[in-house]
Amino acid sequence: MGINLVPMLDTLVTLIAFMLFSATFLSVVSMDSPVPVNSAASFRNRADQRPLQLTVSVGSDETTLWSPFDRIRRVAVPHLQEGGPDVLAVHAELVKVKQQFPKERQLVIVPNANTPYDTVVALMDAARLFDPMDPPIYVKDETGVDQAEPQLFPEVVFGNLLGDS
Repeated sequence: MGINLVPMLDTLVTLIAFMLFSATFLSVVSMDSPVPVNSAASFRNRADQRPLQLTVSVGSDETTLWSPFDRIRRVAVPHLQEGGPDVLAVHAELVKVKQQFPKERQLVIVPNANTPYDTVVALMDAARLFDPMDPPIYVKDETGVDQAEPQLFPEVVFGNLLGDS
């Protein structure tokens, strides 16, 4: 007579069923973050000038807009009384930067390790979209005709994916 495997198989079937049922209640949240890409043509075009590389850093008590190459004046926006960033004030500062650099499309967000997910999403929305009350910004297309820019900074890249700041 051998070992009775029926109790072990019953346990295994019960565990598998439990894992399958509990897996449906897990919510996986992800944010797509494009990788900055430079082509050879864009590198040759930008070799003469330093890039803007507009960066929004979220600290514990303020949100800072800056450029590592000092192409813009560093602006610190204090957080609201509730503790989160003043998204409207950050958006207003981003519109000012867009007026100075209308062809710029990329923004680097550097959230603090303790920055909530909802705050990061709110900052991304404020950085990507124009408000209807914002002044229009015009950019010349390939034919030389002025076209209204549809988005503020549509290419949002994360500066610290590991959250080590």
